Amino acid sequence: MFGRAFVDDPMLVWSMGGHGDRIARFTRAFAAALEHLLGLGLVWETGAAHGAALWFPPNHAESWDDHPWNDPRIAGLTDDGGRRYDEFWEWVESRTPHGNLWLLDSIAVEPELQGRGIGTALIEAGLARARADGVGAFLSTGTERNVCTYGRSGFRVVEDLDAPAGGPHIWFMRWDP
Repeated sequence: MFGRAFVDDPMLVWSMGGHGDRIARFTRAFAAALEHLLGLGLVWETGAAHGAALWFPPNHAESWDDHPWNDPRIAGLTDDGGRRYDEFWEWVESRTPHGNLWLLDSIAVEPELQGRGIGTALIEAGLARARADGVGAFLSTGTERNVCTYGRSGFRVVEDLDAPAGGPHIWFMRWDP
């Protein structure tokens, strides 16, 4: 499902390259990351598995030896051995606040079911956890229509920039309780 939902995502298309069968490559990239995340309870899905979200709790990175998105198999799925992928995601990471915030890493809904509230339910589930913890939340998106979707849930744009080297425009958004 993640590969289908992200097939046209500017952040993945730019960082991994638009070559070949993007659904297959993006599905394999998500599978590599999900191997690390499933056992940690960081993958939340709707009951019928039509949508899923990767929500990382505050200070999540401290528990990893290496970030799940740094799995070496992902570099092999890019068109340049992972160089642009690594540079782009390091740039995104440099603009992502750390500490006492929940991070919405990824959210996906089956393309034919988008617009039916599944994504909103996954967003609200994460925000409920953040609210219960008394902390904020953060995300980044390269898809302009997502800015309004996240805005309806209370996120606000704190920065929007073009990524270096001709990369996509990225909106960095924060939610506070």
